[in-house]
Amino acid sequence: MAAVPADLKSVVSSLTSKRKHVPHWYLYDTRGSEIFEEIVRASSTYKHWNHEHTLIQEHMKDIVGNMPSSTMPVELGSGASSKTRPVIEALLERQGELTYVPVDIATDYIQEISRELEREYNALTVEPFGGLFMDGLRHVASRSEPKLLLFLGNSFANVPIDEQLPMMKEIRARLKVQDRFLLGLDMNTDREAVIRAYRTGFTRCPWLDNFIDRLNKDFEADMNKMAFENTVNFVENPADGDTPSYVQQYLRSSTNQRKLDVTIDFLAGERLYLAEGQNYSCKYSEHQVRRLAELSNFAVEGFWVNEEAKYCVVCLVPNGK
Repeated sequence: MAAVPADLKSVVSSLTSKRKHVPHWYLYDTRGSEIFEEIVRASSTYKHWNHEHTLIQEHMKDIVGNMPSSTMPVELGSGASSKTRPVIEALLERQGELTYVPVDIATDYIQEISRELEREYNALTVEPFGGLFMDGLRHVASRSEPKLLLFLGNSFANVPIDEQLPMMKEIRARLKVQDRFLLGLDMNTDREAVIRAYRTGFTRCPWLDNFIDRLNKDFEADMNKMAFENTVNFVENPADGDTPSYVQQYLRSSTNQRKLDVTIDFLAGERLYLAEGQNYSCKYSEHQVRRLAELSNFAVEGFWVNEEAKYCVVCLVPNGK
């Protein structure tokens, strides 16, 4: 067996665990990021992108109006930075020049996006960071510029539930009282609508096919992507409790499969989960969002929801220590 590259060891560990899964970030190589962007912008059932983009545009003055001059936007899970462009434009109009730090695991992809942004906006400097969310935040935490931290697209909801509060607490510890934290979260807990969105958008989906292609390439495998069935479940929790509802998503192998370079078998009917935790994607009530902010020592400065109250963008302010 060939030596496993250091950056894939966590993937091997996940695939050889009792509950076979892959780290969520593994789905987002360059091609995976491109396909996902296409899906979320075009889907008639998976409407996060449209909801969030509209809310950001409608409340732009509220979002940037209280920020100090020389603000530096830092975006976790930036992808194509498509929803961040209105923020960039508003800050450029106010400040004249701007430094933007996109953080994403798909290093090559965000480097390409960064070059596009600098060509599009002459007064913009982009400093991409290729890596995990918190590594990116730690990278910029010591910088003196006031920061507008963006965590959009319901990406926070992919973090395992038991790690969400610790992550929020560390985010708070890395920010100063002058900073702001803009968080986009899905509030749609309509079971039928949620399952329909994930099944319609991701069944026999090029994004999931790309994931299997990546496994085959990285581990010299010959798994048949047509033999994997996308399965979605929805676990609903009380809206007045602290635990959000969540989607479970996994691929089920319809036949026995073997020949990963690390000798991993998939038995007929066996599941391959697409996230580290029990949740693939969480769906929050307003109570849960506000409670999460309170427990992590943030104050809610703005809480904006779309007309159907299915999506929210929240502006959080670090409380004084």
